Amino acid sequence: MTAPYLKGNNIHTASCLGGYSYWDWKRSRPEFSEIADRLLEGIRLYKHGRIRKLVLASDGSIIESKDRKGLQGNAADMKQYLADLGMPLEDVILETRANNTWENATFTLELIGNSMKTESTLLITSATHMRRSLWTFHAAGLNPDTYITDTFPEIKGEKTNFLPSWHVLASWPELTHEWVGYLYYRLRHKPSV
Repeated sequence: MTAPYLKGNNIHTASCLGGYSYWDWKRSRPEFSEIADRLLEGIRLYKHGRIRKLVLASDGSIIESKDRKGLQGNAADMKQYLADLGMPLEDVILETRANNTWENATFTLELIGNSMKTESTLLITSATHMRRSLWTFHAAGLNPDTYITDTFPEIKGEKTNFLPSWHVLASWPELTHEWVGYLYYRLRHKPSV
Protein backbone atom coordinates (compact mmCIF):
# COMPACT_ATOMS: atom_id res chain seq x y z
CA MET A 1 0.00 0.00 0.00
CA THR A 2 1.40 3.41 -0.89
CA ALA A 3 1.32 6.51 1.24
CA PRO A 4 -1.60 8.87 0.64
CA TYR A 5 -1.27 11.70 -1.85
CA LEU A 6 0.05 14.98 -0.50
CA LYS A 7 0.92 18.11 -2.46
CA GLY A 8 4.48 18.17 -1.12
CA ASN A 9 6.78 15.20 -1.47
CA ASN A 10 8.82 15.98 1.61
CA ILE A 11 6.81 17.53 4.44
CA HIS A 12 9.10 18.78 7.19
CA THR A 13 6.65 18.99 10.11
CA ALA A 14 3.12 17.65 10.58
CA SER A 15 0.91 18.92 13.37
CA CYS A 16 -1.54 16.29 14.53
CA LEU A 17 -4.31 18.01 16.49
CA GLY A 18 -5.40 16.42 19.76
CA GLY A 19 -8.66 15.30 21.24
CA TYR A 20 -8.20 11.62 20.48
CA SER A 21 -6.98 10.15 23.79
CA TYR A 22 -6.86 10.34 27.56
CA TRP A 23 -4.31 8.89 29.95
CA ASP A 24 -5.59 5.94 31.99
CA TRP A 25 -3.60 6.32 35.20
CA LYS A 26 -4.95 3.10 36.67
CA ARG A 27 -3.65 0.98 33.76
CA SER A 28 -0.78 3.33 32.80
CA ARG A 29 -1.69 3.60 29.12
CA PRO A 30 -3.52 5.91 26.72
CA GLU A 31 -7.13 5.23 25.84
CA PHE A 32 -8.23 6.36 22.39
CA SER A 33 -11.49 7.83 21.10
CA GLU A 34 -13.20 7.47 17.74
CA ILE A 35 -11.07 10.29 16.27
CA ALA A 36 -7.74 8.51 16.84
CA ASP A 37 -7.31 8.54 13.04
CA ARG A 38 -5.52 11.86 13.54
CA LEU A 39 -2.68 10.14 15.37
CA LEU A 40 -2.73 6.93 13.34
CA GLU A 41 -2.52 8.78 10.02
CA GLY A 42 0.31 10.96 11.35
CA ILE A 43 2.26 7.84 12.32
CA ARG A 44 1.48 6.20 8.98
CA LEU A 45 2.63 9.25 6.99
CA TYR A 46 5.84 9.30 9.03
CA LYS A 47 6.46 5.59 8.43
CA HIS A 48 6.00 6.12 4.68
CA GLY A 49 8.62 8.89 4.74
CA ARG A 50 6.14 11.62 3.84
CA ILE A 51 6.87 13.69 6.98
CA ARG A 52 10.05 14.13 9.02
CA LYS A 53 8.73 15.43 12.36
CA LEU A 54 5.37 14.79 14.03
CA VAL A 55 3.97 17.35 16.47
CA LEU A 56 1.24 16.02 18.74
CA ALA A 57 -0.81 19.03 19.74
CA SER A 58 -2.12 18.89 23.27
CA ASP A 59 -4.29 15.93 23.97
CA GLY A 60 -5.66 14.28 27.10
CA SER A 61 -2.76 11.84 27.20
CA ILE A 62 -0.09 14.53 27.13
CA ILE A 63 -1.61 17.85 28.23
CA GLU A 64 -0.24 19.38 31.42
CA SER A 65 -2.66 20.02 34.26
CA LYS A 66 -3.49 23.71 34.57
CA ASP A 67 -1.91 23.94 38.04
CA ARG A 68 1.00 21.67 36.94
CA LYS A 69 0.27 19.50 39.98
CA GLY A 70 -2.69 17.40 38.87
CA LEU A 71 -2.82 14.16 36.89
CA GLN A 72 -4.16 15.44 33.57
CA GLY A 73 -1.83 13.60 31.21
CA ASN A 74 1.44 11.71 31.03
CA ALA A 75 3.70 13.10 28.32
CA ALA A 76 6.73 10.93 29.17
CA ASP A 77 4.81 7.67 29.04
CA MET A 78 2.92 8.74 25.89
CA LYS A 79 6.30 9.26 24.21
CA GLN A 80 7.31 5.76 25.34
CA TYR A 81 4.03 4.40 23.95
CA LEU A 82 4.87 5.99 20.57
CA ALA A 83 8.40 4.58 20.76
CA ASP A 84 6.86 1.14 21.32
CA LEU A 85 4.97 1.71 18.05
CA GLY A 86 8.28 2.37 16.29
CA MET A 87 8.33 6.18 16.34
CA PRO A 88 11.85 7.57 16.93
CA LEU A 89 11.58 9.91 19.92
CA GLU A 90 13.73 12.57 18.26
CA ASP A 91 11.04 12.93 15.57
CA VAL A 92 8.10 13.29 18.01
CA ILE A 93 7.39 16.72 19.50
CA LEU A 94 4.74 17.06 22.19
CA GLU A 95 2.87 20.34 22.60
CA THR A 96 1.47 19.95 26.12
CA ARG A 97 0.02 23.36 27.07
CA ALA A 98 -2.84 24.21 24.70
CA ASN A 99 -6.47 24.00 25.73
CA ASN A 100 -7.95 24.87 22.33
CA THR A 101 -7.15 25.07 18.62
CA TRP A 102 -5.99 28.69 18.79
CA GLU A 103 -3.45 27.76 21.44
CA ASN A 104 -2.46 24.64 19.44
CA ALA A 105 -1.37 26.89 16.56
CA THR A 106 0.42 29.50 18.66
CA PHE A 107 2.17 27.05 21.01
CA THR A 108 3.23 24.81 18.12
CA LEU A 109 4.76 27.84 16.40
CA GLU A 110 6.59 28.68 19.65
CA LEU A 111 7.94 25.12 19.88
CA ILE A 112 9.08 24.78 16.28
CA GLY A 113 9.91 28.39 15.54
CA ASN A 114 9.79 30.34 12.31
CA SER A 115 10.97 27.33 10.29
CA MET A 116 7.25 26.40 10.26
CA LYS A 117 6.72 29.51 8.11
CA THR A 118 9.41 28.55 5.60
CA GLU A 119 9.44 24.73 5.63
CA SER A 120 6.59 22.63 4.29
CA THR A 121 4.08 21.78 7.01
CA LEU A 122 1.00 19.63 7.25
CA LEU A 123 -2.10 19.99 9.42
CA ILE A 124 -3.79 16.70 10.33
CA THR A 125 -7.27 16.81 11.87
CA SER A 126 -10.86 15.68 11.46
CA ALA A 127 -12.83 16.70 8.39
CA THR A 128 -15.36 18.62 10.48
CA HIS A 129 -12.56 20.40 12.40
CA MET A 130 -10.37 21.34 9.42
CA ARG A 131 -12.00 24.65 8.40
CA ARG A 132 -11.60 26.21 11.85
CA SER A 133 -8.14 24.68 12.33
CA LEU A 134 -6.84 25.89 8.99
CA TRP A 135 -8.18 29.41 9.56
CA THR A 136 -6.49 29.40 12.98
CA PHE A 137 -3.13 28.28 11.59
CA HIS A 138 -3.39 30.91 8.83
CA ALA A 139 -4.15 33.57 11.45
CA ALA A 140 -1.00 32.49 13.31
CA GLY A 141 1.00 33.13 10.13
CA LEU A 142 1.28 29.50 9.01
CA ASN A 143 0.25 28.07 5.66
CA PRO A 144 0.11 24.28 6.08
CA ASP A 145 -1.02 21.70 3.60
CA THR A 146 -4.02 19.76 4.94
CA TYR A 147 -4.79 16.12 5.59
CA ILE A 148 -8.30 15.26 6.76
CA THR A 149 -9.29 12.24 8.82
CA ASP A 150 -12.52 10.97 10.35
CA THR A 151 -14.54 11.25 7.19
CA PHE A 152 -17.79 9.41 6.71
CA PRO A 153 -17.11 7.16 3.74
CA GLU A 154 -19.84 5.60 1.67
CA ILE A 155 -20.03 1.89 2.33
CA LYS A 156 -20.49 -0.21 -0.79
CA GLY A 157 -23.76 -2.04 -0.79
CA GLU A 158 -25.29 0.21 1.87
CA LYS A 159 -28.52 1.77 0.68
CA THR A 160 -29.21 5.46 1.11
CA ASN A 161 -31.76 6.02 3.83
CA PHE A 162 -33.56 9.35 4.03
CA LEU A 163 -34.96 8.67 7.51
CA PRO A 164 -33.27 10.44 10.43
CA SER A 165 -30.79 8.30 12.30
CA TRP A 166 -29.30 8.56 15.78
CA HIS A 167 -25.81 8.69 14.22
CA VAL A 168 -26.63 11.92 12.36
CA LEU A 169 -28.31 13.44 15.41
CA ALA A 170 -25.32 12.50 17.57
CA SER A 171 -23.03 14.47 15.24
CA TRP A 172 -24.89 17.77 15.64
CA PRO A 173 -23.15 18.85 18.88
CA GLU A 174 -19.73 18.41 17.23
CA LEU A 175 -20.80 20.35 14.15
CA THR A 176 -22.38 23.11 16.24
CA HIS A 177 -19.17 23.31 18.29
CA GLU A 178 -17.16 23.83 15.09
CA TRP A 179 -19.51 26.55 13.76
CA VAL A 180 -19.51 28.46 17.03
CA GLY A 181 -15.74 28.04 17.44
CA TYR A 182 -15.07 29.24 13.90
CA LEU A 183 -17.23 32.35 14.36
CA TYR A 184 -15.66 33.07 17.74
CA TYR A 185 -12.12 32.84 16.34
CA ARG A 186 -13.03 35.05 13.39
CA LEU A 187 -14.38 37.73 15.74
CA ARG A 188 -11.76 37.40 18.50
CA HIS A 189 -8.50 36.85 16.63
CA LYS A 190 -7.17 38.77 13.67
CA PRO A 191 -4.77 37.11 11.20
CA SER A 192 -1.12 38.05 11.70
CA VAL A 193 -0.32 37.96 7.99
